[in-house]
Amino acid sequence: MRIVHAANLQLDKDGAHLWNQDQKIHHGLIRLGHFVYPFSINDRARMLSPTGSKTFGKGKANKALLETCRNVHPDLLILGHAQYISAETLGEIRAILPDIRIGLWYVDPLWDEEPTQHLRERTSLLDGLFCSTGGPLLESFATPNCPTHFIPSAVDAGIECHRAFETPEEEIVHDLLFFGRDKGQPDRRAFLQDLRDRLPDLRVGYYGCLDQPLIMGWEKEQIIRKSKMALNLSRRNDVELYSSSRIAELMGNGILTLTPQGAGLEKLYAGDEIVYYDTIDDLVERARHFANATDERVAIARKGWERNHRDYSGTEVARIIVDGISRAGNPAR
Repeated sequence: MRIVHAANLQLDKDGAHLWNQDQKIHHGLIRLGHFVYPFSINDRARMLSPTGSKTFGKGKANKALLETCRNVHPDLLILGHAQYISAETLGEIRAILPDIRIGLWYVDPLWDEEPTQHLRERTSLLDGLFCSTGGPLLESFATPNCPTHFIPSAVDAGIECHRAFETPEEEIVHDLLFFGRDKGQPDRRAFLQDLRDRLPDLRVGYYGCLDQPLIMGWEKEQIIRKSKMALNLSRRNDVELYSSSRIAELMGNGILTLTPQGAGLEKLYAGDEIVYYDTIDDLVERARHFANATDERVAIARKGWERNHRDYSGTEVARIIVDGISRAGNPAR
């Protein structure tokens, strides 16, 4: 099919965010055999603003998307985190192309009401909504014309291209690491401070938190590749199937990943593919164990890596999106 993929490819980051979900889903759509025209929403808004501001350029970006659809005449319009694309623009696109099908994917949390309001305002114009949160929260967005679908965080073999479980012991720089911000998150900061105090005997690396700088791009990949374990810590652990997309970045690069129980991730990952913990005491115990249990650590990390690249690749996520939109009812509304 012919597809316009309107997402945020983050061209302004100069490759520092090469692992973003937008790129992985875009690559997946192409690997499925479709012609996929990229429309990078925020970048286009900046380009069309006299001040380089995406806020001031969003009106022109909407007009540019409308013109793009008019020129490309896509079978599918797939939106990713398209807060700046208005419902009015989607209505105009449907008026020009009455047979088009429109889907939207979203991988931020669904529990924040204000940031997700734009999703509810657009479901009447969508043929499918695809989110990385499951359960009742996801179901609350469904309408008769717009079914909802869960999507896992995607990996891409050309992006998550490392196998940390194969790194020789002499190259290891961290036993455990965590990438993530703690600004404005006092509970996360307190948890990480407690963890640091409890593990003085391990080489623990913190990036973006505890007053340490965040690293990006190739440098971040090398830290993952040269570490034994990584912590997957999301904003909430009690929302069905939700996890930060860091879980894909970590497991996709073959590092043993430790994640808290409570989100039902057991539906996605078996106990021999990832390490689940209950409390900080449990986490400390497991971190110390796997820092020395090399064979067991490598076996679990390898299985987690295999699971992600087999079942949760950008190609498979793109397939869920395309199939979900294609199975939708009559797009003419």
